[in-house]
Amino acid sequence: MKKIILSILALFIATALVAQPAGSKLLSSTEKATTVQKLKNNSTNLKTLKVDFSQEKTSKLFTDKVVSKGNMAYKKSNMLRWSYTSPKKYAIILNKKGAFFKNEKGSVQNKMIEGLCKLLLRTINGDGLVENNGFAISYYRCSDGSILALMKPTDKTMKEIYTSLEVYLDATTLLAKKVKLNEKKGDVTTITFSNHKKDIAIADSEFDE
Repeated sequence: MKKIILSILALFIATALVAQPAGSKLLSSTEKATTVQKLKNNSTNLKTLKVDFSQEKTSKLFTDKVVSKGNMAYKKSNMLRWSYTSPKKYAIILNKKGAFFKNEKGSVQNKMIEGLCKLLLRTINGDGLVENNGFAISYYRCSDGSILALMKPTDKTMKEIYTSLEVYLDATTLLAKKVKLNEKKGDVTTITFSNHKKDIAIADSEFDE
């Protein structure tokens, strides 16, 4: 279980590339201020969110990509369910009782999960893309119009493991479309989000452990 938790954590903690990403342009100070304010507004106003995701990992150790699929549900405040549906089923859950790792054998409360869930929450609602004590963040506009938030950590351990975390945001909604993790050893994990459903009714029972 610890290995799975650390693997998920790796998807959301990383360093940023020093060079400017290809095909992108650094936002001007005015554009950055506008983007940051929109992210703050989104964080304040977002009540619920449901998305599907597809995760692909390429590794020097494997010829084929490792593909996983799942879905995520978020409810303000501090309620989260991040579920993998294939090839294995398990979930990370945050509710009023705490944080849990859940699979077919049951659920286990865990402090490491709690820290991960809080990081996920800040990434999902956009708050962690504006103010984050562990990261320095740069903003770029991509050729397709989307916004790239490139996060550079101050954590020494993370610098030794990763080269970049790229969060691609829809230009209109500023909701995450894709997260790309580039590891120092050469592995790349890409999570693509789809079917965004914002501010819909979500019962608290969906976050039961």
